[in-house]
Amino acid sequence: MINRKTREEELESLKSTSFDCIIIGGGATGSGSALDAVLRGLKVALLEKNDFASGTSSRSTKLIHGGVRYLSQFHFGLIREALQERKRLLTNAPHLVKPLKFVLPCYKLYERPYYSIGLTLYDILAGDSGLPGHKSISKTETISEFASIRKDKLKGAITYYDSQFNDSRLNVLIARSASNEGAVVLSRLEVISFQKENNKLSSALVKDRLTGKEFTIKAKVFVNATGVHIDEIRKLDDPNCKNVLSPSQGIHLVFPKDKIPCLSAMIIPKTKDGRVVFVIPWEDFVVVGTTDTAINKIEDEPLPLGNEIQFLLETVNDYLDIKLTKEDATSVFAGLRPLISPDGNTDTKSISREEVILVSDSGLITMSGGKWSTYRKMSEDLIDRVIHEGKLSPSKKCNTYDYDFPGKKDYTENLYLNLTQTYKINIEMAKRLRNYYGSEVYDILGANPKELKKDTGYFEEEVIHFIKNEFALSIVDILARRFRVQFIDLELSKKLIEPIAEILSRELKWTSANKKSEILEAEKLVSSLEKHIRS
Repeated sequence: MINRKTREEELESLKSTSFDCIIIGGGATGSGSALDAVLRGLKVALLEKNDFASGTSSRSTKLIHGGVRYLSQFHFGLIREALQERKRLLTNAPHLVKPLKFVLPCYKLYERPYYSIGLTLYDILAGDSGLPGHKSISKTETISEFASIRKDKLKGAITYYDSQFNDSRLNVLIARSASNEGAVVLSRLEVISFQKENNKLSSALVKDRLTGKEFTIKAKVFVNATGVHIDEIRKLDDPNCKNVLSPSQGIHLVFPKDKIPCLSAMIIPKTKDGRVVFVIPWEDFVVVGTTDTAINKIEDEPLPLGNEIQFLLETVNDYLDIKLTKEDATSVFAGLRPLISPDGNTDTKSISREEVILVSDSGLITMSGGKWSTYRKMSEDLIDRVIHEGKLSPSKKCNTYDYDFPGKKDYTENLYLNLTQTYKINIEMAKRLRNYYGSEVYDILGANPKELKKDTGYFEEEVIHFIKNEFALSIVDILARRFRVQFIDLELSKKLIEPIAEILSRELKWTSANKKSEILEAEKLVSSLEKHIRS
């Protein structure tokens, strides 16, 4: 395992180096582009204002998929590309990206042949994907796959495969890989303004949000990959530019698995707002989502709006034998979709999810749109454009097709069985560790790991690893995006806040005032999420 440079060392490199490319935004696209660029031999820096994956990239439906709902919109190119990328990720990060069987329930006789036509096309677009094709199953088989499904008038189902993943952990691993390969990678750095020479961008003024200090950085090309904040960065370059973002919000409710017993995921193909809704087993819980609500205000910590929670409850309850309530939910999370609509279209459900690249007169390159599933191809396209616009001379071609992420080497699916013996933990705990770290798990935990809280299966050694190797600087960084506890179990989140704070305080040398402030911030966020579920 490579121990990355300290934050202070990275800051000195950032100040003293003239870069080929500086990428603003540490989500999937920005981090993926930094890895692509450094693997091509370019001098690259990746800057994130908050934490890596703190925006949309940690708040997805946890799927790496082609998108069956795009079949009806005839977005065959997007589907094909996403399915090709799905196969790569299943190979390159097998501990984080795994096959997932879906059940598509049928309550009318015509639905099975109707859905089968679409899924036949999906299988064709997937090509040699390594996953089974779709299959028609009986009512009895459907119930065995999804025990809590509504059985009244159920005719059977179609099953098909996609993949699920741990979004923020993959995002952080991509950023860490970029750092390991030689990129300068820093969070809590905010771009304040740009400077130009001969009407072309040449440098930027940035602010270190930890110290308040400001300094200038230089690059041949600046990239805006800030997701829902792209228009803010574009206006730093050109205050008169028109907004191109048409953001929407999607929320997900999380329930204990005993509330929705299931072996497979379920897709609900028809909803009142024209979207599909997924019911997905994830992290020993079940995630239900998502909504599509147009928004006017961008929040760093978006919360459910209006009747979004009620909409999801009503939609999923139509397909279950049980009736879920707000009180059953253990957590909720909301994410903002960075959809680009240069023509001003505000119907977010109909805006294409295909990537868009914009280049300003001064050379700022902006990318948005796309899907998590296609982040690697988006990054390749973006760096191709960076090289063209900046007249750069990379020493290598794109090398991310077969890039093995940390944890893949010597990884096996039954790794968890060894972990149960090595650390005397139960199977659920061992599977989480396998799925988070792959074969790196032993390096991270060492010989005698100490639990943060008894019988939780979360360890102090993990927190230290997050701080030293995965850019974690706050309680919420760890609670939400390194561990996924905030996203699945708010009650457990409250119990882990102080133990995590103790380690952060020691490792980062916080003052008592810093520690108290951080604890209050984490507690406030968890309480706010609880309030929005119950209200």
